[in-house]
Amino acid sequence: MRVQARDHLGRKSEIPWVRVYSPGRSRSATEGWYVVYLFDALGTTVHLTLTQGSTHVINGEYRPRPRRELRLRVDWARNVLADQLVTAFSYPVDAIPAETVLERDLAHMLSMLSALYLEVDLPGEPSPEVADAIAASERSAGRRGGQGMRLTAAEKTAIEQRAVTVASKHLRGLEYRVEDVGARESYDLAATRGDERLFVEVKGTTSRWGPDSEVILTRNEVLLHEREYPNTMLAVVSSIALRRGTASTAPTASGGTLHVVHPWRVVRENLTPLTYRYLVDER
Repeated sequence: MRVQARDHLGRKSEIPWVRVYSPGRSRSATEGWYVVYLFDALGTTVHLTLTQGSTHVINGEYRPRPRRELRLRVDWARNVLADQLVTAFSYPVDAIPAETVLERDLAHMLSMLSALYLEVDLPGEPSPEVADAIAASERSAGRRGGQGMRLTAAEKTAIEQRAVTVASKHLRGLEYRVEDVGARESYDLAATRGDERLFVEVKGTTSRWGPDSEVILTRNEVLLHEREYPNTMLAVVSSIALRRGTASTAPTASGGTLHVVHPWRVVRENLTPLTYRYLVDER
């Protein structure tokens, strides 16, 4: 956790604040969840609360997030926190409690924040896989203080293996012979049935499937599936249940819902570049 305090953002803020947050989950006060002290503009009260970023910064301008998105996230947080939910503590200037009480209240708010951070999927945010790919691309491009990773390498492996297991079972049920080639090829499964051959791309995610669902593709994966179309298939296994590991146990993944696109045509308009390789020409 880190601490950040502001009494101005360009101009002096009407409500000064001090927040406690994870830089990996809330890069700025406009993103993610955090615990914050909000100081009354007149200096009469300070409120300690758990809150979320409610604006977007677009070309330097603060714009409100859609109310529907904020409500969805609030309902999700209330469900996660259940009986331990406390909306806020308020401290009038003439009745500031003892340090022990302040510490106790802050500890309770941080316990709620930690409970939200332990959840893999957060409504209104990219899936963990997409968020981690964005974070990795920013670091590779030299961005300082970027977002932290939401999944460990072991957790990613568990999710990937579960997705491959589900997709392989589906294909075998259709009487394909299936070989896992992901360690050496630019696709995951080679599926054959008689003279038919499929190049199968498998993606796994803990997120729910929806109309705006995204997956991460490498350049080589895109080129291969463009070349091999229509002998191509995209198999996405969503809603995988991840059990995080401990110091002595490895993470495990189970369940999942399979979504198949076959034949799968890569639509260039649907691709969003995360980073670029740029040849510096000084001529």
